[in-house]
Amino acid sequence: MTVEETSNGPLFQFPMQGSRSKGIKNMQIFCFDLMLMRLCTKRGIGPGFLIHDSHLFDGVDGRQVISALKAGAETAHELGFQYIVTMNEDDAFKEKTEGFDLREYVLPIVLTDAKEDGGLFGFRF
Repeated sequence: MTVEETSNGPLFQFPMQGSRSKGIKNMQIFCFDLMLMRLCTKRGIGPGFLIHDSHLFDGVDGRQVISALKAGAETAHELGFQYIVTMNEDDAFKEKTEGFDLREYVLPIVLTDAKEDGGLFGFRF
């Protein structure tokens, strides 16, 4: 970690090998978000949930995605917050990891735009 002085305040950087990769940057964001949830729940502040959408996992290797989802589920269970991820089914189940069945965390509600009555809250996007 490096800290540099700037006219707008300190600049924190976390150089990593391969850090130019979008997938690595996204996993840094994931780790940062989990760290913030850990701090907030220990202090009794925050909304009590963390939401990530599929964009966070763009460019991320499938093995890292399933590891991140497992870490999110375990951290949420440990600290008592709700971890919500919106993701296409075909992306979510590409990989598996021992001791973690993602299907146990999937809600039975399915959003689809295959028919005219599909959408979210009556809206089509």
